[in-house]
Amino acid sequence: MSNRLGLRQLRAFHAVMVTGGVTAAAERLNLTQPAISKQLSALEHALGLKLFHRRSGRATIPTPEGVEFYRSIEATIAGLDEIGAIARRIRQNTTRPLRVTATPPLINSAPVMAAVKTFLARHGDTHISLEPRHRLDIEDWVATRQIDLALALLPSNHPALSAVALTETEAVAVMRADHPLAAQERITPAHLACERLILPSRQPLRSRIEAALRQTGETLEAQLEASSAITCCRMAAAGLGVALCDPFSPTAFPGAAIVTRPWSPAVSLTYGALHTAAQEMDPAADALLDCIRSEFSHRLAPAG
Repeated sequence: MSNRLGLRQLRAFHAVMVTGGVTAAAERLNLTQPAISKQLSALEHALGLKLFHRRSGRATIPTPEGVEFYRSIEATIAGLDEIGAIARRIRQNTTRPLRVTATPPLINSAPVMAAVKTFLARHGDTHISLEPRHRLDIEDWVATRQIDLALALLPSNHPALSAVALTETEAVAVMRADHPLAAQERITPAHLACERLILPSRQPLRSRIEAALRQTGETLEAQLEASSAITCCRMAAAGLGVALCDPFSPTAFPGAAIVTRPWSPAVSLTYGALHTAAQEMDPAADALLDCIRSEFSHRLAPAG
């Protein structure tokens, strides 16, 4: 890097990425737009990276390098924002919150909610922070110790992390209870030939569904996509089609008129916990993990 990297530059970059523009970032940081633009230019110069495409000299759309850099520093910036709260906890001699992250399907699922309820019944004075994160971002948050416990689709190849498998399951088909295919015991690609297909986008789960189809010589084209499998289930519940997703997401809709059916070709999914390899798990995180493991063992209902 040719210039010294400054915290103000990183905060300006983070604000632009979070708010979506220079104007909103300037309002968030109580700075002028030219000041934000100057910080962004200085950051690009220091890094030797082009972080934004520009129009009329103003940063607009982030480049692929900009998106990658943002994902890499997001946990770091969030940690800096916690400094004030950390100092207050130390002064007041209060316990820091137990920070747990997971993909949206897991963190919103019935088993995890039940596990948190059981944990709080035993450890009522514990403050828990549940933070949904994209699967691709979770490993960096755990590695930088911004999170005490993470739940995610395995495997993880991150050298600084250890993984503990919690449950083995399979992808399912999700549809309204009154959908004609709800009468089928198992859904196959042939059943979806004349149906609108809903698939999660930009997720390891999507890659595994497509890999299983390739192995059988089948092909399916999604007409509707969403970055969250929970949104896929919501679209299925609205009668927009049949969704393929993990078995956790449907459990976030108790009482909804949706059903799940086994999917063929089978897409095996292993879910587990991630934590830093060089550090023993926090006792509170370990206790919560025991509750989650127990819920997974008997509460995750089979498809149907």
